Amino acid sequence: MKILFISHDANRAGAQLFLLNIMKYLQQKGFEMHLLLLGNGSLEQAFRSICNVQKFPTQEFNPNQSIYKKTFSKIVGNKAKNDEQKNKILSSLQTKNFDLIYANTIATAWVLPELLNFVAAPIFSHIHELEFSIQLYSKKEDREFLFEKSSKIIACSNAVSENINTNHQVPISKIDIIHSFVDNENVLLRCLSTDNEAIKQKYNLPSSSFLIGGCGNAEWRKGIDIFIQVANQITNSSNENCHFVWIGVKKEGEYYEQISYDIEKIGLKNKVTFIEPTPDAIELISCLDIFTIVSREDPFPLVMLEAALAQKTMIGFENTGGCSEFIEEDAGILIPYLNTQLMAGNIIKLFKNQSFAKQLGQKAKEKVLKKYSFANSIIKIEELLKSFSV
Repeated sequence: MKILFISHDANRAGAQLFLLNIMKYLQQKGFEMHLLLLGNGSLEQAFRSICNVQKFPTQEFNPNQSIYKKTFSKIVGNKAKNDEQKNKILSSLQTKNFDLIYANTIATAWVLPELLNFVAAPIFSHIHELEFSIQLYSKKEDREFLFEKSSKIIACSNAVSENINTNHQVPISKIDIIHSFVDNENVLLRCLSTDNEAIKQKYNLPSSSFLIGGCGNAEWRKGIDIFIQVANQITNSSNENCHFVWIGVKKEGEYYEQISYDIEKIGLKNKVTFIEPTPDAIELISCLDIFTIVSREDPFPLVMLEAALAQKTMIGFENTGGCSEFIEEDAGILIPYLNTQLMAGNIIKLFKNQSFAKQLGQKAKEKVLKKYSFANSIIKIEELLKSFSV
């Protein structure tokens, strides 16, 4: 079976890492693969080690723009040259006789209308976004095209399925819910072999502090500003020796500058550590005492599964997507949406009752191993792919 995969970029983030794991597995199973890459990123070489990769010219819609600068930008460089390059790539894809097009994330929707003029194959779309992100990362006409033309849609959580059915009238019969997954064995092995003190020293984290952390890009949806509010409330209401760590944030851009401004103003500069995107994310999570999920919207964050496998106590907000779906009543603590004061209070309680905190972490780990295994989900995806072979 020959599949054309499409990824909106190759950044080290959840959906891209998820796709990389899928492709590694399918490579071992003998699938013939090709990747159309619509943006840059540190995972590009990893993708190239699996299959042939072609990079499309700069898109007209940049899905990485901040919410404050959401615009449709002009194509960079000479348009004629850009069009020539695009046509060359599309013409080369036309000759490869693909059995299936696999579009990973809503942010790939913009390329499909043009691509289908050259590649005649069923579309298999994997949606990792809830409504805010769907609106942010796609034009109306492009997402409508994707939903209409997709023969099958994978939703990475129940929340995603409900959203595209309710807000985009995608028939339930067209949707398969397959929860996102991580490589459980690899994560467990890395956690087991982590030298916490060495990692803390490498990233200048205080060795004796109670570490409260989170992970994600510097964007409004991920809620780093909310994390800072929680940190401020804990610091103001408790004398406990706490330090706050956010993993995976690029130290650039308007949102990051705004967060840094707040940290300076409220006097938390020495209490908060930002760590840039790193392959040591799992090892850093392993060093934390509490893992917060402060996203305003997150369909089913993979880092949540990694934190659970690291047996971390998790605390997050209700009505944000996959966080509630996973934690439920037993694998952490759920707080009403954006109630930062209540979140801070519960974190202080967990600090004072660490035996209870450890029980929650153990339950989270057990839940991942029982319900969210790589093997179960990848087999479902493989079977779906084979069912669309022409």
